[in-house]
Amino acid sequence: MSQIQLCNISKSFQGSFVFKNVDLKGEAGQIIAIRGKSGVGKSTLLNIIAGLELPTSGSYQLDDINMVEKNINELSRIRGEKIGYISQFSPMVPNLTAFENICIPLLLIKQNDDVTDSRMKRIEELSKLFEIQDLLHKKVNKLSGGEIQRVGIIRSLVNEPSIIVADEPTGSLDDETSSNILDYFHTLKLEGILIILATHSKMVSDHSDIVYNLTKDGLILEK
Repeated sequence: MSQIQLCNISKSFQGSFVFKNVDLKGEAGQIIAIRGKSGVGKSTLLNIIAGLELPTSGSYQLDDINMVEKNINELSRIRGEKIGYISQFSPMVPNLTAFENICIPLLLIKQNDDVTDSRMKRIEELSKLFEIQDLLHKKVNKLSGGEIQRVGIIRSLVNEPSIIVADEPTGSLDDETSSNILDYFHTLKLEGILIILATHSKMVSDHSDIVYNLTKDGLILEK
């Protein structure tokens, strides 16, 4: 069970604020959606939450961990243990198969045989759920954008993270697949997973417990 708390988080580039005064609290078993105009910094905020970059100022607590005091290697280890990150563009290693790309997180953390077997079963189940079980042997450069996004979603879930951070997770998907993913997110929520996502989709917002609008001056509660 995980929770996060961001207090007065600001991010600036070359002396200009992307956003400032962001306060956000997320608890286990919640789905939180962040909306906002293009360019307002939604992806940057998610990167901070996922430990991919540090804020310019402010504090960020994940469970009992002070994230702003960690270096890149420490953040990478924390991310591998606790956070599943779904990128808007799902970057892949092009000369690897879909299955090999999904398995990349398994290579970053030591796991015993029982855990590995459990992860393989999870990959099989998720591949069937998201209808890519027949594509696992294909190189990812032969897949469509929507198929690659589904591979990225499965890859983010394979280590059973306690927090999922998702940037436009349904952006390249048809309505039916999007609905399947949102239904699965709801299942994860009931298991105590905290899900934080950025979206323009009303469907995604409607499936969320809390909806914020990100502005340059912070988060505004919409729902």
